[in-house]
This record gives sequence, C-alpha cells and structure tokens, in this order.
Amino acid sequence: MKRLFRPAELLDVIVPPQGGLDFLSCRRLELGGGGAVVHVESGQEEVVLVCIAGSVDYDLGGVLAGAAECKDMLYLPRGNAATLSTAGSAVVMRIGAPSSHDTACAHIRFSEIAGSKRHSVFGSASDNSLRDVYMYIDDSFDAQRLLVGIGQGRPGGWTVWPPHEHGDEKEELYVYFDMDGGFGIQCLYESLDDASCFLVREGDAVAVPRGFHPNAGCPGGRISYVYAMAARNPGERSFMALRFQEEFGDAF
Repeated sequence: MKRLFRPAELLDVIVPPQGGLDFLSCRRLELGGGGAVVHVESGQEEVVLVCIAGSVDYDLGGVLAGAAECKDMLYLPRGNAATLSTAGSAVVMRIGAPSSHDTACAHIRFSEIAGSKRHSVFGSASDNSLRDVYMYIDDSFDAQRLLVGIGQGRPGGWTVWPPHEHGDEKEELYVYFDMDGGFGIQCLYESLDDASCFLVREGDAVAVPRGFHPNAGCPGGRISYVYAMAARNPGERSFMALRFQEEFGDAF
C-alpha cells in the first residue's frame, strides 16, 4: 500500500483508500500571480486550507474575507466554498474529512496560536526530542472529525517521541514544509521487526492509517509538518487518545 506522496502527486486529490486511509483527503493547490483565482468547495467534507508557502487573499462564501499568511489555516464546514487568489505565488494544502456537522467558517492565524495556550513545547533536550506543537483545530474547536496543527522539531531532532499510535481512534496524514532546506526520516511501523522508513522533503506527504510514527530531521535541518488527524467515530476527537510504545517510555 502506498504511503509516501510527492508534491506532483498531490496536485490530484488523494482520497480514501489511497494511502490506506478511510477518511482523510488531501490536495496541493499551487497559485500563481496575475489575478488567477482558485475555487475550492468543501462538499460533504469539513475542510482545512493550510497556507504552506506565500500568502493568499480569500473569500469564504461571502461570509468571511481577508488575507492568509504562511502557516495560517482556513476552516470550511461542509457545504461551503472558498475563493483564493494571490499577487505572487503560494501553495495551499486542502485537507478534508467526511462531516455531517454544520458550523461556522474560521480563519486561524499562526500569530494567534503561537501566543496562546494552543502552542506547547513537548519533549526533552536530553534525548533531542524538543518540539513545538501548534494546535489550530484541537478537540475544543467546533469540528466533527478533524484535528489539525503544525509540529516543528529542533535541528537534527526527533518529534512524535516517545513513539505513539492511535489507529483505533484516528488516522493521520503529515505534509512536510518549512524544512530549512533539509530532509527528514519518517518511520511507520506496528512492530520494529517490520518497519518502513521514508525520506521526506519539502511538500511531501505521508499517510499514517495506524501504527507508531516517530520522525527526525537531518543534521542542520528540522522536521516540520502539518499534521491532520480524522476521528474514526464522529465527535470522538480527543488529542491524547493514544498509546505509547512501551520500550521507549510513556511521557509526551
């Protein structure tokens, strides 16, 4: 089963069961200048639009409009639409999951998350696992399946450590960006005797249907990514519903 998707492959919608996913969909939207407009519909999904390069002007169905900078996110409930444009160039990731929930559109700014309680530092300097986690769509946000945020390790450091898994409750997708010109290693396994490891670079994505999934940045570069999780049962979106790998500890 395919797990790693390169940027060019993400220009087409990655939908279940590609990547072994049941719920998450993902598409890369590349915007050029010159007044070009991209129209995005959520359909029967709740959708998060994540700006991972440049900035975009947006209109969310005439309800909300403005400018989204790099690392900002836009939330679209089902049955909504967005219009995106830019004077320069930008890359936006469209990530969705099925939803029957009606709620409000939202623009969630990185600057707001970075200065709030939804920004946490996890890990330890002693084992090189310090990382910043920015929880945009957390379990207090009025969504049905999605949990979306950004994780960023330190140069040459690990994240998702100690390794954990939450496959009975949630599936996950990572989109790598802002990697400081380096690369990362993404591990995926249910047993260390049968592990897969992927070399990931700017713009790549890895599907994590289940299993442990620690990752690391190369020396001089950091691992940095958008994480998106979809609850298997609507409304059951606890971020900490997970199990640690016993050999490596139980402290997040």
